[in-house]
Amino acid sequence: MLKLLSDSKSDFKIIIVGIAKTGEELTAGHPSVERCLKEVLLQRMSDDSLRKIILNGMKKIDLVLSDEAVEKIINISAGFPHFTHLICLKCAENALTSHTKHIGERCLETSLKASVEESEGALKRVFDTTLRNLSKPQEYRLLLLAAANCKTPEFRISEVNKKLDKILNITIDPNILSRRLGTLAKGNRSTILCKPARGVFQFTDPRMPCFVKMALNNEKMKTSNKN
Repeated sequence: MLKLLSDSKSDFKIIIVGIAKTGEELTAGHPSVERCLKEVLLQRMSDDSLRKIILNGMKKIDLVLSDEAVEKIINISAGFPHFTHLICLKCAENALTSHTKHIGERCLETSLKASVEESEGALKRVFDTTLRNLSKPQEYRLLLLAAANCKTPEFRISEVNKKLDKILNITIDPNILSRRLGTLAKGNRSTILCKPARGVFQFTDPRMPCFVKMALNNEKMKTSNKN
């Protein structure tokens, strides 16, 4: 249809939005369609913009989030407003059913569980399938949580180890960590991680770190209790 509109010099325009780095990825590399497209790369939203979404939305329904809850939602969202809206919706629902106007850590924790349940099916399937097929899923859960907290989309073994130490007070031998991250990037089907370069890893779906942080929200507390 896009090619037909272009060939007929139609003034009608179609906007295609998706999670992709290039127009080629978005159209599965179809050359005749790519020539009809004008690419516009949208950057992730800033923390201040996400904060405005949270505070302005809650103000309209007369609810108040604690500062800690606001910052945690921003951290989990990682620039994707979809997750900001989803988590805030669940927070508001929990607050209203609990007949309270204040949303703190406990309400947020319950809301994150609900947000995981209503997240996109593709994210849940890849996450669940990956962990289900591993012999030591709990160890890999901690690796994914550390990787999800890396500041840049691409990360190295040393960065994951730093996050493991900072967040969970755990240190893993670099060789073992390399093998385990490599395991998460192997497979014939969709993998949770990929290797864009030697020694460099990244999440295959850029939204996955947000989902991981929601799904593994209480892993830090569990690890601390064991220690």
